[in-house]
Amino acid sequence: MNDRGRALLLVVVQVILSVILAWALLLLPSGQTGFVRWLGAGLVGLGLLIILVALATYFWVNGSLVKVSPEPDAQAELVVVGIYGYIRHPIYSGVMLAAVGAALAHGHWAVVIVALSLCLFFTYKSFFEERWLMRVYSNYHAYRQRAGRFLPKLMR
Repeated sequence: MNDRGRALLLVVVQVILSVILAWALLLLPSGQTGFVRWLGAGLVGLGLLIILVALATYFWVNGSLVKVSPEPDAQAELVVVGIYGYIRHPIYSGVMLAAVGAALAHGHWAVVIVALSLCLFFTYKSFFEERWLMRVYSNYHAYRQRAGRFLPKLMR
């Protein structure tokens, strides 16, 4: 399977995992109360904020929306400012944070497993995407040295 076929497969898997997470959140009984529920809700809010900031930054630089596919847009500029100056995949970070937060707030073990599966999926997707980004953008290697994958690097 070529890279475009693999990219399409990754988009399909991402949609399936997202739907499973949504179903689990809606259909499974929630048992979480107290501090953990509030912590989870806070992580969901923070994750959504990170996603919005990343989308706005990408749009500000390129004048277009981010694609769901891991295939780089060769006509788009590599975004290395704003939140992207610290995190290479802030949208993935935000989605993972929101998914884990939702799982914590919900409290059912099955929701936690789906959220962690989503985190593993985005880790794989980011490795796949970065191999492609290295071929499309000549400055991507230097950018990888400066910015962390999902969290800011502590030492620069």
